[in-house]
Amino acid sequence: MNAIEARRRGSVRYRGPATAVAVAALVALLAACSSTTGGGSGPSDDAPAASEKMVTAADVPAAQLDAAIKRATLDSVPASDLDPVVADALAVASEPLTPEQTALLKKCLSQRSCETGRGTLTIGINADFTNNPWWNIRRAEAVAQAIAYPQVKKIIFTSATSGEISEVLANLRSLIAQKVDVIVEDPVFGAAILPAAKQAKAAGIAFVTANSPLPAEAESSVAVQFPYDLCSMGTAAAAKIAAGVTTGEKTYALYTGVPGNAIASVWWPCVEKAMTGAGWKKVATGYTQWTAQGEAQAANGLLASGKNPSAILYDSSLDDFLSPYIKAGKPLPAAFTDTAWFSAYPIHDSAVAKGLKPVSYVSNGHVWYVRLAVSAGVMAKSGKTVSNKIMAPVPVVAFTDVPKIDGMPANVPIPTLLSPELVKLALAAQ
Repeated sequence: MNAIEARRRGSVRYRGPATAVAVAALVALLAACSSTTGGGSGPSDDAPAASEKMVTAADVPAAQLDAAIKRATLDSVPASDLDPVVADALAVASEPLTPEQTALLKKCLSQRSCETGRGTLTIGINADFTNNPWWNIRRAEAVAQAIAYPQVKKIIFTSATSGEISEVLANLRSLIAQKVDVIVEDPVFGAAILPAAKQAKAAGIAFVTANSPLPAEAESSVAVQFPYDLCSMGTAAAAKIAAGVTTGEKTYALYTGVPGNAIASVWWPCVEKAMTGAGWKKVATGYTQWTAQGEAQAANGLLASGKNPSAILYDSSLDDFLSPYIKAGKPLPAAFTDTAWFSAYPIHDSAVAKGLKPVSYVSNGHVWYVRLAVSAGVMAKSGKTVSNKIMAPVPVVAFTDVPKIDGMPANVPIPTLLSPELVKLALAAQ
């Protein structure tokens, strides 16, 4: 089961993908029902990208780039440690939008298709789910990155209201039919998107994925992919837990959303290997369906079990998971989550107020990864060499080291590279 990013905490939850037979039958029928409007310029094989110089890591002050890297990764990663495409993308993101660009971003978030008034490239941004905070922020991050490039002429946005693979494929094929130059996608449904990726490649479109992993056999079907380094994350989280917890028994619990998902199948084994090597024992595993109710039930079940693990590692927000501990005044296990939200700050503060001394670790919420996809697509269609598979660092840091941002809504993943004002617009976008 690969449709994992539905867990990015909104009203939309995972729905199982259709079978391959059903997908094939529905694609042609649904293609005409795409939620987009407007046409695009032809692929840049026919219309070369604008020749204006792109901003690179060498063009921005080092301190400015370092600040963008730290905000994105939550740690002070040297720019020299980044793949050049990642460094250049963050350099572009580090440049404040002009008033004109900000106005354009607001316009683009209010409609499904918008023109920039320059450039030659059309960027297609696809979302596998609609009206979900994580996906809304992702859209705004992508649009902000696209309008920063003078090569981009037009931006088209599609989203799947049903959260079904059939509609996702229909939207992707709609973008192909509109002759976009670049498609950016988070491949939540894994290999199921490959028919559309192959069709895009045959049409000369740069199909770029970011965040969710693709199977090895899919690499040749996409122009570039930026998979989230789940094993590195799991290993780093285990190391932080093992080093940071010095009292109590060396026991831990692992949680995820649904059995058999592609996310846990990667990071769980890496955690288990590292924790076993550090002398820790796993005493519980569980599933939450990535819902607030499921998380609360899992927490209450763990409390009632008497297992009392010294640490919990979970691939979603721990807000609803830790709240029952705090309400009961029970000692908190050390915690790791790969996506914290700004709502985590009051949860943490309430634990501190009860004298519970929370110990929490997080990695970045990777909603900004879509910026890497936009940059790679523009680079590829502008004649630059871009590797097929690029990894970005995934540091694990103490939650107390992550700075608050005044005015940021609670239902926003940490971090976003957008301002609170633009985040609020993104959350309201349809």
